[in-house]
Amino acid sequence: MLNHWRQPGDVLWRDVFKAQGEDVPLTRLVIPLRVVDELDRQKYGQGDLAKKAATAIRFLERILADGLPGQPVHLRQGATLEVWVDTDDRGGDADRSILRCATDLDNLHQDTGARVLTDDVGMRLRAQQMGLKVRRLPQDHRKRGTALDDVPAQEGRPGQGA
Repeated sequence: MLNHWRQPGDVLWRDVFKAQGEDVPLTRLVIPLRVVDELDRQKYGQGDLAKKAATAIRFLERILADGLPGQPVHLRQGATLEVWVDTDDRGGDADRSILRCATDLDNLHQDTGARVLTDDVGMRLRAQQMGLKVRRLPQDHRKRGTALDDVPAQEGRPGQGA
């Protein structure tokens, strides 16, 4: 999400969820520490992904600068952002680590539940199989050049076929 969509403070979260049939007065964006690890690793690569990761990690540094570790910071009216500090789950598969974080949050907040915000097809499938709610942002929230899911199959996208 941080690499491919507009910055979280620029999104009108209540409107996004309302358009998907949910009335969510407060959006609490929780970023697993594992995501920070992944962004840090990606920023040292080459090309567009490295640039996006470096931008995302600088955004997090700036927005979290005045907050207390593990506590939410105000993004905009009705939206906060925080890093979920789970130091026991930072090895192995990154997606599984992130989904375990979402499961923990879902269990902690049974009245509202957690949503996994992703555009990754594999992540969506795994989250759904774990009983987690999955959400995507509308196309107009994407950064340019990241709309892979909307490429028609006949254009020869990898993994598509008869």
